[in-house]
Amino acid sequence: MNAGYVRLSRDDDKRNYVSIENQKLIINQYAADHGVVIDQWYEDDGVSGYIFDRPGFQQMMADLEQDVDTVYVKDFSRLGRHNAKVLLLLDEFQERGKHLIVIDDNYDSMDSSDDTIGIKTWFNERYVKDTSKKIKRAIGARQKEGTLMTKPPFGYCRDTKDKSIIKIVPKEAGFVKMVYELYISGSGYRKIANYMTSQGIPTPSMMQREREIEEGRISQKRVATIWSDGMVKELLDNDFYIGTFRLKKRARNTVHGKDKRVPKEEQCIFEDHHPPIIDKATFSLVQELKEKRNRTNYRGSKGQWIGSEIPNPFGSCLFCKDCGSRLTPIKRQTSSRERKYYICTTYNTKGKRYCKKAHLIEEDDLMEDVLNYIKICGEALCEGISMYDMRDFEAEKKTLAEKRLEIEEEIQSRKKQLKILFTQKIKDLSITSENEDLINETYDSMQKDLLVQIHSLEMQEKGLNETTVETPDIKDKFKNALDVLDKIIADRTLDRRDIELLVERIDVDKEGMPEITLKYGLSPLINYSLADEMNRWENTVIVIVMKLILEDKRGYTSAKYLSEQITELGFKKAKQSILPYINLMKELRILEDTDNPLKPYKIVKSKEEIALLIQRYQPDLPVQMTAGQLSEKYLHCTNKGRRYAADGL
Repeated sequence: MNAGYVRLSRDDDKRNYVSIENQKLIINQYAADHGVVIDQWYEDDGVSGYIFDRPGFQQMMADLEQDVDTVYVKDFSRLGRHNAKVLLLLDEFQERGKHLIVIDDNYDSMDSSDDTIGIKTWFNERYVKDTSKKIKRAIGARQKEGTLMTKPPFGYCRDTKDKSIIKIVPKEAGFVKMVYELYISGSGYRKIANYMTSQGIPTPSMMQREREIEEGRISQKRVATIWSDGMVKELLDNDFYIGTFRLKKRARNTVHGKDKRVPKEEQCIFEDHHPPIIDKATFSLVQELKEKRNRTNYRGSKGQWIGSEIPNPFGSCLFCKDCGSRLTPIKRQTSSRERKYYICTTYNTKGKRYCKKAHLIEEDDLMEDVLNYIKICGEALCEGISMYDMRDFEAEKKTLAEKRLEIEEEIQSRKKQLKILFTQKIKDLSITSENEDLINETYDSMQKDLLVQIHSLEMQEKGLNETTVETPDIKDKFKNALDVLDKIIADRTLDRRDIELLVERIDVDKEGMPEITLKYGLSPLINYSLADEMNRWENTVIVIVMKLILEDKRGYTSAKYLSEQITELGFKKAKQSILPYINLMKELRILEDTDNPLKPYKIVKSKEEIALLIQRYQPDLPVQMTAGQLSEKYLHCTNKGRRYAADGL
């Protein structure tokens, strides 16, 4: 059976353009002149000749095993444009005993005396490679200028009149912002995708199809009706949303090869190219959160959705100080209230054998601790950051300059060794030429090692150069952190976004006391300890109780009286809360029990003795200060609600 094969690639030179039908006409005419009829046609329309995974071509090769005896093609370029593969194909026809006739190139597989076949197939390959090179060069030039037209992502569209203008699509931009807010609130890719689908929010491809219909265009592209993890991740990864236009993100090393990711330093980047949907601070925070969650294996919030409270705002930064595991958020409904607290995950799941203490801390207490920490340290942070900018950044630049100089010296040293190696190689070859192969092998190995070392050092130098470029971004983060700090101090509120922006981690000790570490290396700038602060607060409460006893003229006191006095000063009203302090007063022999229920505690120490004890607890306290004045000045009428150190001195 006689078969004809025709192929047309869309990138063929139009001056040499030969349509599928014209190729068939030429083959039919040739067959008629030789008294042959073409029984079967195989064709590939719009497929490059550089690749051989073509449907028509593959079917033809399969049929060679059955009925096809002779194949007719117009010229070698229709058969393929890959030199090596075409030559192998010709050998395969001969080995199979099949007949191949290439009309325009006067080739017949039954007569292989033509020595110019390799040159012809090489020229065909050069054509497609030259075409590819020209296209890549043209695209590369437009990428460097930022004039290459690419399809904008979800949330944007190009202006219908001027395609160079990129505009925000308000409806889509709202969905993009929602994804970012949900992620910052503690939700992961999967939870966000499920939420977007459940709310009936259209996917990017659905919005694209809707826009195409409005513009009167029909597309055959597949439309996804359900949000996926990948869609969410793509939105969170793409810096297009902060106004950055990034070209040359992927490239091919060979003709029709696979696209490979291009390193960021080699990409064409244009800042502030178009209007942003997401501000840079939010985008930067999301990137930090992604890295942090990957590092700590964070699995996302189990809280409710947008518009309602997330029950674990500290979920991604709260850890057990002893075993290092996360603290699990727990919500329980008691008879009087809904209780929210955090507990060591290891203790909660495996028991005391693996972590001896629960490291339990109430969410309200933790929130109050962080708020007080930020409030007390506000001025110290502002001063510390300004000093950090002036001092540490200059030190960092100096360190980078020193490192760069060391690397440059190392590179020059390796290059010098390379020159010496070449010289020594030539000398050894001139002396013992009979061992040329051994000498070449030895020196080649040594040269390769040096070249690898030089390349590694050059990459290190390149990394240092990138570090200096990123330094101003850190300053911007500091400024943004200060803005958040001012807002927190002014509003006395703290949300998940604020925590993620300011707090690196919180380690809770076995007593339930948090140790807070701020981001950007700010914590070392602050001379503050929450445990010390709690001790100071507790000692102040003890002194207030002593002052109340000192001010009681009756010679005795009671839990009811002290509780009422404490309540008037702004503390939580609870008779039981005063009992630990009464017990401490008895240990200090200020009070003694009596048998009279109306006068339960007798004051046994004199005013002078009580005043001396007050000085032991608060050495700098003015003697004449009353309990009310002390509470107003030192405690601001705020009840901590927790006892940490009521052990006295």
